[in-house]
Amino acid sequence: MDTRSSLFWGAAIGALLVFSAPSQAQLRAGAPPPQAMGDLARRDIRVPDSVPNISGTWLSQSSNRSILPMDGSPTPFLPWARAFFDNRTAAEARGEPLFDPNANCLPSGVPRVVAVPYPLDIVQTPELTMIAIEVMHNYRIIHMDRTEAPAGWPLSYLGYSVGHWEGDQLVVVTTHLNGYTQVDEEGRPKSSDMKVTERYRKRAPDVLEVDFTIDDPRTYLHAWTARAQFRWAPDARLAEYVCEENNRNKSDAAGKLRRN
Repeated sequence: MDTRSSLFWGAAIGALLVFSAPSQAQLRAGAPPPQAMGDLARRDIRVPDSVPNISGTWLSQSSNRSILPMDGSPTPFLPWARAFFDNRTAAEARGEPLFDPNANCLPSGVPRVVAVPYPLDIVQTPELTMIAIEVMHNYRIIHMDRTEAPAGWPLSYLGYSVGHWEGDQLVVVTTHLNGYTQVDEEGRPKSSDMKVTERYRKRAPDVLEVDFTIDDPRTYLHAWTARAQFRWAPDARLAEYVCEENNRNKSDAAGKLRRN
């Protein structure tokens, strides 16, 4: 090896050692791995780099039949809502479940769709954040370029959602919800006055946490907050979900289909 070659390889090896040293030190110190960046194929290049990347597919890690206050307190029902819920619970215990919108192929609605045991697929653009949900092939459009719904906007299952970023949190406010769906599978009720505020944030490189506050003065004594978690799954894809056979709740012992 001539002198110039020796100098070249010596310098290259020295540079490699210099640049790799911090990484080795971080590993020895137990430093966390680099943060997952999300799915670039689902993120518009016009979205600023300062906006956290939550794009891609996320698998539910926290689904339950009940959506409950995350502080451990009881659901703050108003008297009519407590009676409604207790009646549903008693009917189910008797083997006579009452009407559930999902069992009849109706959309889950908000906030139930936030905590379903199905994956989400998030696409980010400057004007819209879109969330596809495997169940019922629902999809949500979160308007990033508005602060409220247009005047006279009609009520719907998924309502009208507007969003903005507060630091590393995506804040989504949903209004104009109809009252035809339930808060959860267990049957907590809701009214068309309900407002749901969601806060999406990465709690770990591959964990998306969603705190959602339910504010419905016609149904609950005060606003209350629940939580859902999802794990990033870059290789997952939404599967086909078929509910067009006009399903019904399970029949009773006599074979009668119960719809209400």
